[in-house]
Order: sequence, then structure tokens, then C-alpha cells
Amino acid sequence: MPPSKKPARRLPPTPVEDDDDEVAAPNVEDDPRVQKARQRLREAQPVEDDDDEDEDEAPAPKSSAKGVTGDESEMIKGGWSEGDKQMASTSSYAQSLKLEEKAQVIKFLDDTPYANFRRHWVERTTKEGKSLRAYGCPKTVGKECPLCDAGDRAQAVAAFNIAIVGDDDNLILKSWDVGPRLFAVLKGYANDPKIGPLTKGFFLASKTGKRGTVQHNVSPVSRTALEEDYDIAPPSKEALDKLAKDKYTPAIVEIAKTKDLRELAEEMADEYE
Repeated sequence: MPPSKKPARRLPPTPVEDDDDEVAAPNVEDDPRVQKARQRLREAQPVEDDDDEDEDEAPAPKSSAKGVTGDESEMIKGGWSEGDKQMASTSSYAQSLKLEEKAQVIKFLDDTPYANFRRHWVERTTKEGKSLRAYGCPKTVGKECPLCDAGDRAQAVAAFNIAIVGDDDNLILKSWDVGPRLFAVLKGYANDPKIGPLTKGFFLASKTGKRGTVQHNVSPVSRTALEEDYDIAPPSKEALDKLAKDKYTPAIVEIAKTKDLRELAEEMADEYE
């Protein structure tokens, strides 16, 4: 005979309360222990004083947050340059120099580029409109690049560590990514015995024109002209050395994955069909 199955264990049914079967609770008011406990609670309650200030007029409790001391407050600075500096310090990406029509005073922190690579700029159409996005070309590191194979031409980039010399005595670390034309200009300055090496002096950088006619400009400026013509005090060697500790390295350059670029190339091909 097959073994008999044991009946499944079940939890006992939850009792259903019936108003007709309700049991009267004992009267705790008659318990002398309860009476003594309540007496002690009444004696422990604070006595309100009518002469005290009304609750609405009482001073607000002080915050437990500790404010900065006098010495610390002097370390907190205002100004646009300091704002740019703080914004850049909290980002994990290289902060690129954006040239403006107004000339910016820059100081090269290295005599040569810290990184040379290839980069694709791809225009995509989204619900928000058209946008350009940069992709580091895998051919930079000797790998296959589906975008290059699809006919998208990569741009050669040379990246320099530079400091923007602010008008409020601030130095802001930036990465200046230049193309072939500016690269040739900077190389010429670097090899000029009167100007080079690049870390020797200061430069003015700006842009002119709009859209397709934009022109990027860079020219050397003497230390004397920096003070007399631009009212900017040259930074100290100590300040430059401190900034140089955070200089960018080739590790900051992102190279796109071949798989991702292959999918992107296929999507782009579908859009043009």
C-alpha cells in the first residue's frame, strides 16, 4: 500500500469577535496601583506661568548647524571667476575652454599638449531638436571605428592644460582642445625663441564671427601689458604650482566603444535612407 500522506498543517482559524459574546473589561480605576501612578504623573507635569511670554512671541529655536568662523569666512569668495572655479572643481569631466568675443588671459601649464586624439562630432535629431555630441574615435588607440568606415570624418584634437587668469586674482583650470589650425599657430609660438616655450608668458584668446565664419584667435601678451593694459596682476609661481597639481592627463579622454559606434552608424544610415 502507498504511504499515506500527512495532512497539511494549518493555522488555527482567527476567532471572529461577536458583540453578543463580548466580555466586560475590568474596572482599573479601582486599582490602588493605577491611582498612585496617575498621582505621580500629575505631580511631574510642569506648571504654566501666565507671566511667561506667549508661545507665538517666543524666540525661534537656534539652528544646530555651525556657521563658518571669521577665518573661514575670508576663504569664501564671490565673483564670476571664483564661481567658474567651483563649478569646474565638482565635475568629473575635463572643463573645456570656451572662447568668447571678449579676450581671455590664459597661461599654459605645459609646453606641449597633454593629449592628442581623434574625435567625431555627430548631429542627432531628437524631440528637443538637433544637437551635436562628441565621440572619441577608437582609431586613436588602434581599434576599428565604424563611424570612420561609414564615411564620417574624425577631427584631430590636441588638448592643452591652461589656466584662465581671472580679473579677481583667480586661476581656473581648463582643457583647451584645439584643431589643426590653432595647433599649427601654437606650435609656431612654441618654437619662436622670442615667445616660446608656451609656459614662458601669457596669451590672449578670443573668437570672432558667428556660426560658419567663427575665427579663433590667440596672441602672446607681455607681463607688463597684462598689468598696465588689462589691470590683471600676474599669478604667483606658488599659485600656478598649486593649480598644476590637478592638471588633466590622457586618462580624462573618453574613447567610444566600437559596439556603441556600430549601432550609432546603423541608426544614422537608417535616417538617411
